[in-house]
Amino acid sequence: MAEPELSFADVSFSYRGDWLNRIHALTTVSLLVPQASAFGFLGANGAGKSTSIKLLMGLLHGHRGDIRLFGQPLGDHRARARLGYLPEQPYFYDNLAVGEYLVYLAKLSGMSAADIPAACDRVYQLLDLGDLRTRKLKSFSKGMRQRFGLAQAIVHRPDLLVLDEPFSGLDPLWRARFKQVMALERARGATLFFSSHILSDVEDLCDHYAVIDHGRVLEQGRLADLMGSSPIELTGSGPKPAGAEDLPDGTWRVLFAESERAERLAHLPAGAQILRLDRQRIALEDWFVARVRAFHGAGAALPTGARTGGAS
Repeated sequence: MAEPELSFADVSFSYRGDWLNRIHALTTVSLLVPQASAFGFLGANGAGKSTSIKLLMGLLHGHRGDIRLFGQPLGDHRARARLGYLPEQPYFYDNLAVGEYLVYLAKLSGMSAADIPAACDRVYQLLDLGDLRTRKLKSFSKGMRQRFGLAQAIVHRPDLLVLDEPFSGLDPLWRARFKQVMALERARGATLFFSSHILSDVEDLCDHYAVIDHGRVLEQGRLADLMGSSPIELTGSGPKPAGAEDLPDGTWRVLFAESERAERLAHLPAGAQILRLDRQRIALEDWFVARVRAFHGAGAALPTGARTGGAS
């Protein structure tokens, strides 16, 4: 079995907050990111996504548990050259122009001088930065800075691309372009690991996922297995099986789990006709909300009749 590209094993992390209180940012984080996968790290704001990523990148220290990159403990400087990283709130030197800054960062990533021009041209094209190479970053909008942030993360063709909320500040056109670029990075063999609270992005890009909430990974696995856990919907006519629901057009419908499929079909009443057999598509956003609410109850719907206006 191939070594996972990235792994957390029982990782916890706390820090000193106001009035010397301990803030427990992570309590139990365990996950495995397979090689060449696209891994969505899901969680609400404040769930522990960015803290986990900062520990991975060596920006925070003092955790308990084990974090490994490419099968090795953190701290091996050779592994850093195989990483590409875009933080949630990147900081750039505003007085540098795009071109000179990208060349500088490519050198820091260990690229040879001979390879840098072609590498920069590649990301200029992918992210429409060619005409902006002489512009200083201080003149960039949030979305433009995000484009440069992705460019510097992929310029050296990293083996593992770590992106913290990569779609933040992007309009719909650039969200679509970022997804295309991330798909191209994966197609060349890179592993993608990105955090998000926007579930549609994960559905579009990922084959693996983990859910973190209040510093604890609630579950993880293959996205196909999760989506495949949705119920089977059987629509038929004639005699109804037990538990079937009448439909306005005179047909009936019954829902059941995949594990019940064979038995249900074998024991339909005599004369029943199958009109349609479909798998209901699970709504990842609805599943996520239900899963997190079941864990701690935050974000629950307002009670019926709750007042939304000010005092009259």
